[in-house]
Amino acid sequence: MSKIAAFLFFFSTGLQAQQAPTFVADQTFRLDGISEYVYAFAEGDQVQLYVQELSGKKIRSVEFSQHPDYPLLRAYDLDSILQKTITIPQTGIYLLRFQEVGINRKICRFTLHRTPAGPESARMNTRVGWDIHEFPEFRAGKRSIQTGKKTEVISLGGQVTVAASKFYTKKPVNAYQFTLPPNTVQWAYRIAVGQAVADARRQDADKLKTVLQSGAVKIMGVQPETALAAFALGMAIDMTVSTSGEDVEYALVDWNNWQQFAKYENYNAYVNQGGVSVDVQRRYSPLQGTYYFALKSNNWVDDINLTIDIEAVTEVPIYETEIYLEPVKP
Repeated sequence: MSKIAAFLFFFSTGLQAQQAPTFVADQTFRLDGISEYVYAFAEGDQVQLYVQELSGKKIRSVEFSQHPDYPLLRAYDLDSILQKTITIPQTGIYLLRFQEVGINRKICRFTLHRTPAGPESARMNTRVGWDIHEFPEFRAGKRSIQTGKKTEVISLGGQVTVAASKFYTKKPVNAYQFTLPPNTVQWAYRIAVGQAVADARRQDADKLKTVLQSGAVKIMGVQPETALAAFALGMAIDMTVSTSGEDVEYALVDWNNWQQFAKYENYNAYVNQGGVSVDVQRRYSPLQGTYYFALKSNNWVDDINLTIDIEAVTEVPIYETEIYLEPVKP
């Protein structure tokens, strides 16, 4: 064997070794006559079969065969444990058949695991969901299926100034516009007036540190960088809110209702709060589109500056290609 051939052999062998066995079946049943179990496997699979008779009697025969009738394994008069690894020669349907003749019923158990030949066949649907005696012909196909989701926290936010009324010479209203990212499932925001944001962030950072030290965040799979992000993810953090100092009235609205708000006309809002210096809320709606924090000040002389922090939790679906079998019907 040349050095290149040897390298390729060990490289391909290493790839197969890296594939972990996956669970297929674990079945305990009463054997009386013939029992058959049908599964689909991919070419190159290493199928680990374990069979045990639990009642201290003998099983007449155990057979593992490729459909329609090509045996790959046969064992007779099994009275203890059978353990075998079977290489699958071709993608298709395989039958595990138990047979017994006699008046004494047996209690049997078997397990099946499969080690795929490589990444391409790693996701194989081993279920055969039709009667193969009625429809013996089949074909293999591929489809995209959702196998999970990737959770992320996306930070938005900025600053906005609301002018003072200057003794009714100006309209003390303004708005902060933001767009929720695609695949948002929940989000949280903090509105803070003036320097109150610095105190709120500092206090909440200390609370987050305590929660992180408890290890509770590990089960979420996402490491939040801020207390507001942790709150958006659903963690139990007592976020800082305040009504002392300079305050603001705000409403969470769409474009049309922002226009109504700005004209001092009736409007509809997802949230409407008055007289807050720091306010924090978690939202489950709205979840897509562009929205506005409509803001109003009751300060006659001085403009007020607001900081708006937003943390949006997104869940992006993860898809993989699955191999499956389906019947060919006349």
